[in-house]
Amino acid sequence: MVTKLAVSKNEYRSKDGFKDGYQVANRKDLKRRNEKREVTLITDINQLKRKILHLKSGIKILNSYEKETEVENLAFKWRRICQAGMAYMLNSTLIKIDKMGGYEELVRREIEAEKRKIEYQFSDNLEQDIENLLESEEFKMLSTDEQQEYRDKMDAKRQEVEDLQQKELQKLEEKLGKTRETQMTMQELARRLNVDYKMVFEE
Repeated sequence: MVTKLAVSKNEYRSKDGFKDGYQVANRKDLKRRNEKREVTLITDINQLKRKILHLKSGIKILNSYEKETEVENLAFKWRRICQAGMAYMLNSTLIKIDKMGGYEELVRREIEAEKRKIEYQFSDNLEQDIENLLESEEFKMLSTDEQQEYRDKMDAKRQEVEDLQQKELQKLEEKLGKTRETQMTMQELARRLNVDYKMVFEE
């Protein structure tokens, strides 16, 4: 009976050892599977992150394109409105120009006005300055020779101003000559209105 009991205990130990070994092997296998699943999960997460990044980039590009298209559409509408307004103004201006005698007559009147302005600026202002100087107490206190010296300088200044005035008037005459047989154009109207022609009429 003693021997049989001893054998039974050994058998129990053998069975327990096998059971423990199986459990250890099972845990290792489970750990490997978990590690593999973790690697797979990390890979999937990284791929998903890249897809999300690409999606965000695509959305950003799409939004940028939509904004650019919207701006282009607004610019197109703005040009159409400006072109229509400019065309109306040109037609109205041409009618008024015809009533006053044509484009050349318009330019002639403008040049005459510029001439009067130049004559006033160059002559009247200078003469007023000279008159003020001659009537000043400082000038009267000068000697006769010093006064004559100042008069000579003022005469030279008059001649200088007159020469400059004639040059400006000659430029206006040349401008008038270039307008003969010329009609008001859209470019000319834009210049007079201080409008960028190329911005409105995109070439």
